[in-house]
Amino acid sequence: MLEIMSKKLILISSLVLMCITFTIVMFFANPQIDGADGLGVIELQLSFNKEAGIGIIQNWGESGIANFRQWIFTDYIYAFAYSVFFASLLSMLILKKGKGSSLNYTWVVYLAFVAGILDWMENTMELIFLNNPIDFSSSLFFFHSIVAVLKWSAVPIAVAYIVILLTKTNESRA
Repeated sequence: MLEIMSKKLILISSLVLMCITFTIVMFFANPQIDGADGLGVIELQLSFNKEAGIGIIQNWGESGIANFRQWIFTDYIYAFAYSVFFASLLSMLILKKGKGSSLNYTWVVYLAFVAGILDWMENTMELIFLNNPIDFSSSLFFFHSIVAVLKWSAVPIAVAYIVILLTKTNESRA
């Protein structure tokens, strides 16, 4: 898998798609949803309490909820793009640094994909929540926030590995 993901075409195309969708999600879609700076979407992700979640979406109003439904596809694309980008960059660096046989490094490539899958799970649970927030399970809402925390934790771990790989010298040269 490292060889496939380390292709420059995958790296560059996923970077471009990630940048485009990041811009759309963070500077266009999310502000249209919460009617402010867009942080209301992140607040929903990390609220853990269904009643707090209901309060958040009530503050969005009907137009904000409609905007969420209309623009959520961009977050699915963004999750795909960043997971492929991080997996591709990590694969490239792991191979370049001669770490392809080391589980200490290769597992993080899969973590990049796990982050994207967790993002998709979170988005799907939020869509279901918006359809019927009153009857939505409090436990499932709590689980949704745990999924969001795991996603938000996986991305910095991947970035940390990128930094580590960028600062390491090739062991094969030594």
